[in-house]
Amino acid sequence: MTRTPRARAVVAGSLVALLTAACGSSPSKSSPNSTTFTYWTSGWTPAQIDALDTAFDKAHPGLHAKGQYIASSDEYLPKVIAALKTDTQPTVLLTQNPSDLPEIEPSGKLIPLDGKLTTETNGLYPGIKNSLSYKGKQLGLALGGAGDIVLFYNKQDFKDAGITGPPASWTELAADAKKLSDPAKKHYGFYVPLGEAEWISWEWEALLAANGGTLLTPDGTKTAFNSPAGVKSLATWVDLIKNNSAPTTSFAQAGSFDGAPAFASHTVSLLIDGPWAVPNFQKAGIDFGVALFPKGDAGTATSIGIGVGALLKTTQAQDDAGVQFLKFLASPAEGAHLTAQSGGLPVDPSQLKQPELQTHIAGDPYYKVFSDNEASGVVRPLTPAYNAVSQALYTEISKALQDKETPADALANAARKGDSALSNQG
Repeated sequence: MTRTPRARAVVAGSLVALLTAACGSSPSKSSPNSTTFTYWTSGWTPAQIDALDTAFDKAHPGLHAKGQYIASSDEYLPKVIAALKTDTQPTVLLTQNPSDLPEIEPSGKLIPLDGKLTTETNGLYPGIKNSLSYKGKQLGLALGGAGDIVLFYNKQDFKDAGITGPPASWTELAADAKKLSDPAKKHYGFYVPLGEAEWISWEWEALLAANGGTLLTPDGTKTAFNSPAGVKSLATWVDLIKNNSAPTTSFAQAGSFDGAPAFASHTVSLLIDGPWAVPNFQKAGIDFGVALFPKGDAGTATSIGIGVGALLKTTQAQDDAGVQFLKFLASPAEGAHLTAQSGGLPVDPSQLKQPELQTHIAGDPYYKVFSDNEASGVVRPLTPAYNAVSQALYTEISKALQDKETPADALANAARKGDSALSNQG
């Protein structure tokens, strides 16, 4: 039995039926003194929803959770907004896109979680905790089953080059990549992500953080990446390409820009990627290891992707029940369950101590590196302008990597576009 927000499924039934359920209709098992509330998800299967509902109801007599799969991640937000306009919204939203929340906030129906889930919020990894607020209010709570990025390296290539272990810093990585590269044979040390996609911004944000930079100012009103830390971070990638230590051909495939095919095909010896890539590299028969994201001037870092739960205004009784539901999802045992079943990472380090997750970790020799790196992770900022900022950034990064602009000019141009989007957000 599994329950994971990373799975995809389609539930039969019309939107009308779903919206009717969202109004708080009670199943036959409800008593006059019980409270039934609805939650919407963009990722769980019917079986997973049923299992979660049963587990919550058992732990909370008198409260009944009624889950509904609404739409895939890309179609989720429009349906939520439509429901808000007609007062047919559920009590709880479970979304894979935290950026949905600031889009919903202007409706006045998104309930801030400040003070309602203090213990659960304080237990989160720092970077995750710091990503949940918008305009000074906590809009959501992170769910177990996160993902981050670390350094993959080809052990045989390192052995053949006389390199004893993975690079701990970007300075060491540049030196190792040079040793590992043989352009004549079209083999390179490191893969720099090429093209124009959000993945490129997301991966680069980890390098920016490692050098002590931030994407936005603390109040989220302006970009902050056009800085000495930003210029150094982008120059690091540019120099790897100029030094023939990285390919100039993109290995984006089927909409994915992480460059995994470059590592799987033995075109490169080093790659930044996430836990989702592990099965493919194992299938390719590569003898590989993983290491923490290389250190910059400020230490190591990583970029973390999360799903979140949020609370919407329905009735007072349903809203109170919704808070209990979020607490349940964030409990160490349930959080560990969601994490283990998704194959993802914990959002709270206490989940690592739970037996179910420990069993999962025991069968995965790479897991500890991914979870260790979370302590220094950063998460996409919660702002409705994030997509515009990211697009400005990856577009200009691409120009710098193609030697059409200097790193300084590229970041200055991206900052102008990003600041314009931020000034118009909402």
